[in-house]
Order: sequence, then C-alpha cells, then structure tokens
Amino acid sequence: MRKAKRRRGKLQISGMLQRKGNPQGGSHGACWSDSDGPQSKFIKYDAESVEDFIKDGLQFFESVFRVRRSVVSLACTADGMHMVCSGTVVDHVDEKTWILTSASLVRKPDTLFEAYEPCDVKIQVALHNKQIVEGSLEMCNLHYNIAIVTIESPGSRINLPTVELSDLPECYSLQPRPVVALGRDMYSKGFQMRCGELVRRNSELDCTELLTCTCDVSGNFIGGPVMDSERRFLGITFRYEETTPFLPVEIAARCLKYYKKSKTLPRVRIRGQALHMLSMNSLEHLCCKYAKPPHGILVQEICEISAEKCGGVVVGDIISELDGITLYSAAQFTAMLLDKMEVASNPQNTLTLQAVVRRPTDQTIFVAKLNVQDIASDECEGSFQNKWIWWKELWFP
Repeated sequence: MRKAKRRRGKLQISGMLQRKGNPQGGSHGACWSDSDGPQSKFIKYDAESVEDFIKDGLQFFESVFRVRRSVVSLACTADGMHMVCSGTVVDHVDEKTWILTSASLVRKPDTLFEAYEPCDVKIQVALHNKQIVEGSLEMCNLHYNIAIVTIESPGSRINLPTVELSDLPECYSLQPRPVVALGRDMYSKGFQMRCGELVRRNSELDCTELLTCTCDVSGNFIGGPVMDSERRFLGITFRYEETTPFLPVEIAARCLKYYKKSKTLPRVRIRGQALHMLSMNSLEHLCCKYAKPPHGILVQEICEISAEKCGGVVVGDIISELDGITLYSAAQFTAMLLDKMEVASNPQNTLTLQAVVRRPTDQTIFVAKLNVQDIASDECEGSFQNKWIWWKELWFP
C-alpha cells in the first residue's frame, strides 16, 4: 500500500516500505506500509489478546460463530516478502474450495498497479482447526482489490462451509448500525473479532462504492468479512486506518459470478457518488436548483472511450433512476451495471439501460440510454485505474 503525495507540482511516492509488527517481538501479520511513523500508530490489535462477548460482542454471537469455520488466514511469500490477510470461504468449485480475500495479499509492495503472478508466490492457508494447507492464486484484480485463493481438500465441503454473498436490503447503508469485522491470525490461528458501527463516511481511496465502519482492526483483518448482528455478510475489509472501508457484498458477489463465466473482470467506465455522501457545500449548491432535494448518483467522471455510449450523460448530471429503480448508493449503481455486463460479456451482445437524468445546469429531466457492451482488453487500459490511489490528492493540489 503506497500513498501518493503531490510536492512542488510533481507526483511522488513517499517513504520506504516497512513491515508492521509487534515491537516486543511478536507478530501481527505483515502489512506493508510506506510511513515512517511510530509502530504504535498502526498496531491496533494484539493477536495475543482475547476478544469476548461480555459487552458489545454479545449481539453478534450467532452471526460470528456461524461463520467462524469459513474465516481463514492466508500468508503469501514472494521475493522475500511476507504478507498476511484474512479470507472467507465463498464457494466449492469442482474439487477446489474458493476463498475470497484482498488483492493486498499478492500486490507488489513497490508498485501501485502490479501483482505477483500465481507461479511466483507461495500461499499458506490456516484453517479453523489450526491446520495449514497449501493454496493457489486463482484470480487477482487490482481494480476491485479482490483475489481468489483456492485449496484442494476432499473434506473441505463439510469442514469449510461457504458464506452466502447476498445483496443488502435497499437503502441499507443509509443508517448507522452495529457491525463486526472478523479475521484469523496466521500465527496463533486464533479467531479475531472487532466491533464497530457502519457509518456514512467517504473513503479517501479511489472507490466511491466502498462502505465504511469504525471497527478498530489491524492488517490481519484485511480481506476478512464484515457482518452485522442479523447474520448478513456486508463485504470484505479493504484496509485499515482511523476507519475501516470495506468492499460491499454486491460488488464482490458480481465479480465472482462474472469471473466464473469469463475468467476476467469488467470495469465500470462511469463514476459517480451518491448525493447523500457529498459535502454540505455541494449539497446546498444542488438543492438550491430544485424545489425538492433530488436523489440519485452525481456523475463525477466518464471514461473517454465510453462517453459516446452514455446517451448524452455528462459530468455533473444526476442519474436518479436506472431501469425504473431508484438509485441510493454508488455500490447499487455499479452492481446494476455489472449485472448487465455479465449478460453482455459476449462481444456480440449490446444491452441498453434506461436512465432518468437530471441536469442541474438547466434543471431539465430527460431519459438517456446507456449502452452496455464488452470491449477489448487493450481498450480497458484507458479506463479508470486501480482503486487504491488516493485520488483526491492526485487530482487536487
């Protein structure tokens, strides 16, 4: 993970890579950092401590322990580097068990856009019974920051139940609610839990779809599940700092479905943000143009190679409905586009979405046709880059 800074008009990559660990000699799992700050700033969880259900955790008892066998720890070794993440068993395909985790597990520490090849990494997976098995990298995608690790085990279907990746209820993310982040420590093999709340807060990362919670986690938790007290799988931990952003389940589920069919993942080439997540100043500016506050997704960027397929939609427009469905979040918007992309994965297929669009500049409302079509992989390079960039710092001095 590398943070980009702008100094004297030039883009610079700051710091030397360091391994976060226990200053007393114990390990918390390797999570590479480019900061020169003190270790105590980053270490938020002691793998040797015991998390119990005496207070905040009681409401999560059923949610947590029904999935504990599905939560594993993964350790990747490559070029002398050592990375540790958590992961979740999500499927059994043929004789292999699929584990969903973060692409951080295999991201090269000295680059923003490169990951190790499957043949260059050695992956070990620690299971709930403290058994360690060999894993293989099935898929890594830096754009969505997800990876799939597979293990071969004749008894895995029984011993490693899958976690269902189901869409969240409409407007789920609009209200704060208690959540819990789960992980497993590679060294102690212990099951880990941290309580917090789902909060309406933007991430600084280049990914408007991310949700945010206040779970106080460490690097061991990255790639692990976030759940609520009603046994819902909400997503996978993206990274950690003062708050913990996580990739919503809707996006992760569609990436897995698309990959099974095409062995690739598409990129959504229109970027927007839910109106309720905008700053107060931006909201006031928009609301002054309407008698009633609007709802939907504010279009922030359209990839150049896809502008002609957006039916006249331009940056600054508000997409309030898509195929008759009211839009509330960027994750919902992206999920709907990914659904269409999965159907249109055949280059011969072109699907059209009907979008109700509001244009604040002249207060007009019109219907646009968004064309969804698969494009050549080389054209994708002109699309948005990987979502680990701190885009606000890159774009704005």
